[in-house]
Amino acid sequence: MLRRCRQRIFAACFAALALGGAAGSAAAADSLAIPITAQLRQELWPVEIAVEIVAVGPPLGGPSHTERGPDQQIMPTNAVTVPDGNRVSFSRAIWTPRGRRAFAVDVVAHQHPGGNVEIEWDLLVEDAPYETVSVGEYLLHRLRFGPRPEVGPEQVRVSRADIVTTQGEPHVETVEIDGQKYEIHVFALSVRG
Repeated sequence: MLRRCRQRIFAACFAALALGGAAGSAAAADSLAIPITAQLRQELWPVEIAVEIVAVGPPLGGPSHTERGPDQQIMPTNAVTVPDGNRVSFSRAIWTPRGRRAFAVDVVAHQHPGGNVEIEWDLLVEDAPYETVSVGEYLLHRLRFGPRPEVGPEQVRVSRADIVTTQGEPHVETVEIDGQKYEIHVFALSVRG
């Protein structure tokens, strides 16, 4: 008897699936037709996330060291549209008078009622200082006849993380490394239609 009951339930489920699939194709506007776990731009509750890093004040090494202005974008505004809750990573490396400086920003945005967007962000700044070189190697490099001095192992200079709530305005975090100030702007905006 239990077996017969299972067979009837299985047959009823199979018939419902067969008839439901023949009823018509799903429209893109039908929110139930969009799989929640899909990696599509048309996914439910998309969020536009952007990050920008700006060097504030005089450039490190003085104005004769580089051509950049008083406020220069280290990382131009990079924006991407992702589903709510997906992690996005942005990174950029620059050369300083002391070596290479690498910035990495990870962002996760969650939408809340009332147009609020919660931003989880992680910032990591690492320096890789130049290795010691001889005077001759340095002069060849400065005259552009020799290679750039090698850099040593990376050292963590700044590591910060926070969770903030915004309503369309950017979250701004300022860090100072070796006398140079950097502003990290993190944007998150709901693009629900």
